Amino acid sequence: MPEKYDFKFDSVNKNKWIEDDMGNTVMIEGVGKDAEIVTNEKGGKQSKAPMAMHLLDPNFLYNWASNKLEQYSCFDRDGYCTESYKETPYYNCIRNIANFMLSDNKKTLLQEAIDCLETDDIKQITRIAKVLQYGANRYEPNNWRLIPQEEHINHALIHIIAHLAGDIQDDHIDHALCRLMMAYATKTSPNFSYTDYISKDKQAEEEFYDRL
Repeated sequence: MPEKYDFKFDSVNKNKWIEDDMGNTVMIEGVGKDAEIVTNEKGGKQSKAPMAMHLLDPNFLYNWASNKLEQYSCFDRDGYCTESYKETPYYNCIRNIANFMLSDNKKTLLQEAIDCLETDDIKQITRIAKVLQYGANRYEPNNWRLIPQEEHINHALIHIIAHLAGDIQDDHIDHALCRLMMAYATKTSPNFSYTDYISKDKQAEEEFYDRL
């Protein structure tokens, strides 16, 4: 028999979630390989992001991941972990990303976030390289360097959340690993902050001086 899917819609954002008969998420609209390609003013191409995870307050994101870790870990009376679940590394990764967003560009936190997703050094580097090859074929080699850090952080978080939700459209953890490497090597836009408000007038002023 063909698989049956239950279509559910977010009433605010109209994001489509498709679930199987058991209630397991199998698709989140906008996070698959067929996502629309967008190009920024520098020529950087990437999949269009369906949400803005990088605009979550970093303290909120850190506490959210910490709360999830408490749910997914069980400790005995002496404080030793007696049971850990497969989701734990991903929430640890999110917490490290939130810490990075709160820090003064402490890139060691990004390496720690990468280590959460893949502990084997050789597999880590080859999984990243696999996605880089895919990107080079789809766009251009090193095209990702034309994209600001905050967008790489956003896509990394989206891929991790999609994986946790059960979305099966893409190799989400491979892409998250690669996006974190890209975030490690790039800088935020001059007019962007993870923690502070910057008005559109201020953005336009800074962009004007950047072009001089």
